This record gives sequence, structure tokens and C-alpha cells, in this order.
Amino acid sequence: MAFTFAIGPAAALTQESGGTVSVSDITLSRDTVEIGDLIDLSLVIDLAPGTIVFLPDSLDTSDFESFGRVQWTADSLASDRVRLAVTYPLIAFQVGRIAVPEFPIFAARKREATNAQFAEEGDHVGRWSSFRNAPSETPSARMLMIPEQSLWVTSILDLEDASNGVQPQPLADVVGGARHWPATILLVLFGTLFTWVLATSGNKLWEAYRNRPTPPVDPRLAALDAFDALLEEGLHRDGDVRGFYNRASNITRRFIEVFDQRWGPAHTSTELMSDLETAAVLPRFVKVAAVENLTEVMEHAEEVKFGGARPPADEAERDVSAVRAWVEETESP
Repeated sequence: MAFTFAIGPAAALTQESGGTVSVSDITLSRDTVEIGDLIDLSLVIDLAPGTIVFLPDSLDTSDFESFGRVQWTADSLASDRVRLAVTYPLIAFQVGRIAVPEFPIFAARKREATNAQFAEEGDHVGRWSSFRNAPSETPSARMLMIPEQSLWVTSILDLEDASNGVQPQPLADVVGGARHWPATILLVLFGTLFTWVLATSGNKLWEAYRNRPTPPVDPRLAALDAFDALLEEGLHRDGDVRGFYNRASNITRRFIEVFDQRWGPAHTSTELMSDLETAAVLPRFVKVAAVENLTEVMEHAEEVKFGGARPPADEAERDVSAVRAWVEETESP
């Protein structure tokens, strides 16, 4: 099939470019397809020199859906004419005899299209959306209807199914005795196995989380918290100065034992202070703060615990605060 039309005013366009645009070879890639198959609508357009064509970006109807935008290739002919091979990819979604309905294309002077910014220099196909929004910008444009193309679309069901009518499976085939028992048994077995594996793994993960080891407490922070609690409790302000010093001494010794197990309760305060003074200058005990102030406080604590000394509350609090300051300056091992 081939036909020709002229773009008016004919005299002016003929003088410029020959004035004709012809469309031929309008075909479908197949005349019979199954529903959902891809088909191509193809046509050939011959353009006169200085002419541009506007093509719809896609074709969509109730029977068809575009598989993509329109595609084309251009080849040069004699006398500066151009041949466009145009393809519309489509998918059929209706069974029976259907048709790709007729649709319009437009041809116009290329100079008008470029001046209106509907195309760039050297383009043979203009922008469809720009043209449809302002067709008056190309007064030479003329419409050509591409005729409909029919084809037969078959169903994916065979003739016997179509003749008998397609019905949903009865309930017994889905949940009753007509089910596929080997597949059902396998499904139950694998489902049970999966559930057991999931439950066992989840139980092991929970046990591991619940029985996870408790992170060790930082001895230095534990001692500082204990001193803060002792000062807050205020035994010395309530008259129990001896108990106050005893508690402070126990907190200090528990902290010092972290550095060396020999510095336990069996060590007297005098022995402990002597060892600390020696250890403070050794490389492996560089984390122990200077013990000059601590020695005086420990001696005073011994007088309170084992003698009759009972310093006032503010003096007792200064002693314990001095020990706390020493612990704070000492790094945990």
C-alpha cells in the first residue's frame, strides 16, 4: 500500500522542496499471534527535502498496549529525499479479530519546526508532545491518517477447554482427596523440617544470649562508685567514724588487690604503703599514682580503727576524699 499527499500551500512548498510526503509498506510483523505476544507495526515514509514528520510516541488502545516508544531509522535517497523506516512495538491483550486503529501523522516544513524548537537541525522526526501542545507554530503542517491494520489473536487455552468452558477447580481438588498427594506429603515434610530447624536454631540463639558472660566491671570505676556511696551515706556525720574508716579501708584494699594479690587483708597498712612506694617507681606499675598523700591517710585510718582516735566528721571526710582522689588518678590494670 502506498499513497502520497502534499503540504500546502503547494506552490510555495513545491518551489522549496518538491512538496510531497509518501507513506508505503504499512504492515504488521504477523497476522496471527497468541494473546500477550509482541508484534511490530511498520511503515515507510519518504520525505521531500526540507520536510519533517511528527509521529505519535506510542499507540495504546483497549486491545493493544505499547511495548515501547516509536523507533525509526533514516536513509538518504536521490534528490536529497529521506526514507524513514518506522516501527511501533505492540502487545495484544484481546482475543479474536482485532485491529490497530487508524492514527494520524503530520508533516511540515523543517524550518518552521526548528524555529518553533520542535526539532533540532538535522532531525527528520520532530517532538510529538511539543507539536501537539502548539500545532499553530507550524502552519504548513498537514495530517495523514495511517489506516487500521487487523490481525487475529488466539487464546492460550486449547480448543477443547474453550469449547467446554473454563471453570475453576472444585474445592475437593484443592483441599480434598483429589489433591496431588505426593506433592502434599513432601510439602508437609519440608514444612515440618523447616519449622524444627527454625525452632532449634532460635532456642540455641536465645540460650546463648541469656547465658552470655557478664562483662567485667572496671575496678577503678567500682571503687569510685563505692566511695561516692560511702560519702553519701554519711556514717561519719552520724557519729560512726570508726565504721566510716573501716568501710573506706576495705574499698581501698579491694582496689589495690587488683594490682597484686599479695596486697590483701594479710598485709598491714605499713607493709602495704611500703610496697606501694616501691611499686610506684617500677615500670610494670606505672599506672599507680604517687602514694605520698595516701600513706598519711592510711596511717591516720589505722589510728582510728585500732586506737582511740575519733577525728571530727569534716576531717574524716577529707581523708576519704583524698583516698578517692588517689584512686581516680590511678589507671585500672
